[in-house]
Amino acid sequence: MEQSVATVVHDIPGRLRLIIPALNEKKDFDQIKQMFSSIKGIHDVRIEPIIQSMVISYNHEKIGKNIIVRFVNLFFKHSKLNTLDYIMFNFKPKLRKDFFRSILTGFILLLAYLNKTSGKVPGILDYAAVISTAYTVLSHGENKLGHPDVITGIVSMLSIGSSNILHVALVTWGVNVIELLNDASKSKMLA
Repeated sequence: MEQSVATVVHDIPGRLRLIIPALNEKKDFDQIKQMFSSIKGIHDVRIEPIIQSMVISYNHEKIGKNIIVRFVNLFFKHSKLNTLDYIMFNFKPKLRKDFFRSILTGFILLLAYLNKTSGKVPGILDYAAVISTAYTVLSHGENKLGHPDVITGIVSMLSIGSSNILHVALVTWGVNVIELLNDASKSKMLA
């Protein structure tokens, strides 16, 4: 049986008070309120961090108590994913999109490397990794040709060679990740 993260301490139709110990780990209460308030049928959310309480006012004809508790449990159960929470709440949409695109590219590169065998002709996964890396690198930033990741891709291609295109993509992707972290740091989006 699944363990609950939130405990219902007060329940009348249209108003629910929950005790959520995970509120102790959170500091972005306004974003949490906005997120839960955006759920259809929820009118108001009040968080009282000192007593680890969340009061939710809702239209009981549009949304049920059990559904609300399920949403709260899902959200706070994954509170250990603070890095993703931080990216979702604190990065500007453009940078957040760049990060997720880069994460996806990294996953495709990993799959391509796991699928690679020596002497094998490049397969669809190799091409997907290279295309994804190119798209990730070229869709980031303003001055495309002056970006370190683009320059790294060109220099890597010339020095490593096109026969090792997966290695070129990996090096280029790594520089892209470093550049994204630098952009986030420069714009004071990281605390």
